[in-house]
Amino acid sequence: MKLGMPQLYEFDTVEENLELAQELGLDFIELNLNFGYCRKEMEAGGLASLLASYNLEATLHFYDEADFGSYDEVVDAYLALLEKYASLGQGYIKQVNVHLNPGPVVTIAGVKNYIYDKEFEEYAARLASNLYKARQILEPKGINLVIENTDNTPEFLMNAYRFLLQEGYRFCYDIGHDHLSHDVLWNLISELPLPFDEFHVHDAKGRSKCHLALGEGELDVAKFKRLAEENDAYVVLEVKQAEDLRVSVPIFRSL
Repeated sequence: MKLGMPQLYEFDTVEENLELAQELGLDFIELNLNFGYCRKEMEAGGLASLLASYNLEATLHFYDEADFGSYDEVVDAYLALLEKYASLGQGYIKQVNVHLNPGPVVTIAGVKNYIYDKEFEEYAARLASNLYKARQILEPKGINLVIENTDNTPEFLMNAYRFLLQEGYRFCYDIGHDHLSHDVLWNLISELPLPFDEFHVHDAKGRSKCHLALGEGELDVAKFKRLAEENDAYVVLEVKQAEDLRVSVPIFRSL
């Protein structure tokens, strides 16, 4: 198992993140394409040597809104971006994280109805085709693809996990997102042996608050640490502030 941190909003350079990661004795940083300073520094080059100077590895979080089950015209643009940044990150990006987005929602009488649920066969065919294209971009560059649960994971997506497992995909388990989604993924893994190459670990409270520092919520983080160790996974302590990381790293290590 390797322990890392997310790229932080409060910083303006990748090196500031690396300084904190080194201070905390971490193994890697998860760069994030949602941040302009990540994209700019990847495009400028030099991150491979910078990471090496701090003796740190890197993973990469893809755009939050990227939906690989959407229509081809939409997904083609994201695949082009994936090709661009995978090429720029070749040699130092170990894996890329993409969301398993639930897609568009129609709310009727206060109840959320998911269009992909109603059109699941068409959605599943697009998702399978587009994730295959994503994997074909990443694997020749030595980059692993992991698929992450979001914080509003509906029950119908459990069927997507079943066919993605059959196709040999690997996963990222965001424990706070799952708590907000009433633990649908935790319940699924009791019957389905999903392989997790990455965990996003943070605390959560109720069904509305996550990305809290460890100890501020109600999650049994220790059970997820054991699962991460069993999977020999990359673990991102996905709290979003430097001070929360300084609190959370020693707590996680003590579990």
